Amino acid sequence: MRGRPAGIISVLDITERRRVEADKEKLEAQNRQLQKVESLGRMAGAIAHHFNNQLGVVIGNLEMAIDDLPQGAGPVNSLTVAMQAAGKAAEVGGLMLTYLGQTPGKREPLDLSETCRRSLPVLRAVMPGNVVLEAELPSPGPVISANANQMQQVMTNLATNAWEAVGESRGAIHLNVKTVSPLEIPASHRFPIGWQPQDTAYACLEVTDVGCGIVDKDIEKLFDPFFSSKFIGRGLGLPVVMGIVRAHGGAGTVESEPGRGSIFRVFLPVSAEEVPRQPDRASQPLAIEGASTVLLVEDEEIVRNMAAAMLKRLGYGVLAAKDGVAAVEVFRQRQDEIRCVLCDLTMPRMNGWETLTALHKLAPDIPVILTSGYDKAHVMAGDHPEYPQAFLGKPYLIKELSDAISQALINKKK
Repeated sequence: MRGRPAGIISVLDITERRRVEADKEKLEAQNRQLQKVESLGRMAGAIAHHFNNQLGVVIGNLEMAIDDLPQGAGPVNSLTVAMQAAGKAAEVGGLMLTYLGQTPGKREPLDLSETCRRSLPVLRAVMPGNVVLEAELPSPGPVISANANQMQQVMTNLATNAWEAVGESRGAIHLNVKTVSPLEIPASHRFPIGWQPQDTAYACLEVTDVGCGIVDKDIEKLFDPFFSSKFIGRGLGLPVVMGIVRAHGGAGTVESEPGRGSIFRVFLPVSAEEVPRQPDRASQPLAIEGASTVLLVEDEEIVRNMAAAMLKRLGYGVLAAKDGVAAVEVFRQRQDEIRCVLCDLTMPRMNGWETLTALHKLAPDIPVILTSGYDKAHVMAGDHPEYPQAFLGKPYLIKELSDAISQALINKKK
């Protein structure tokens, strides 16, 4: 008999079959996890949107109530505390949208080292006295295409997580920026699940601490919203980091061992663009003189009433419509007196984009402000035949509404 015995061939076949089945099960598990994350993301985004919508009513009415009361009146303090709590709640809604990767913001070429360097004084000022922050930031550093505020948020949240891990004992946090190849990015404990490096260099932001460390079973949960292995942890810092990193096409890794500290790394694609020179700050445009009528388009009555009250307080006349179809009819009849349109995005019959397009067909130069409980970047994503002259995220304060109207009038189509 020539060749290998049949029994050995059978054993090899079974071993290979088992390996293929194991790989298939692993891939299916990853796909189920990805589908679960996507489904939860859609649900959480919708909840955050409706939450912000209703919270806008709370904040708007509290603000007007405080403004109506005489200074020093008894209820003012209680209303102010309620206003502050509502503001904190609005921040949580915003953080949830950031976690979902729906807040990429405006991106530009950034030197990652310089962006981190600008945050160091503030970080060192708020850090507890028992913690020392050491930084190794090459100059120039790797250039990435990113949002500066969100990159500072990533650094701040990673540093905060590190000093919370150190606790009350004395210790150092080391922050390092470097450039790595795709092969240098660890595959173990890498997030988001399924992310694979591309054939490009990556900027790496690394934060090392000598804290309590993390048990292996908890590492998989670190980027889940509201999970925290620390008593003082808030449960949103690392999820926000992951949301920002995901939105920028990057990934994060964790290396940790109980009692021996942790290393958190963030990897972002290096950009070939050059960092632009900072232009001189242009003088702020003058306030728009005069007041006239705003067409308010909002399907939820309670939100519509609150926005109308705010507009009247700013000195504007208000024409209200409960949806886009009604808004177009009102605009046809009273176009000459309408100077600006404040329009909700999500409405029955005709949504905000469709309303915007219909109004611009009637009057191409009418300024339109789109409002939404979703983040601006999420709303503006995709191609649209017409774009608004300003965007106003819910919930908003009276000053933010006033600023949006001014911006829309300044950006009025020529």
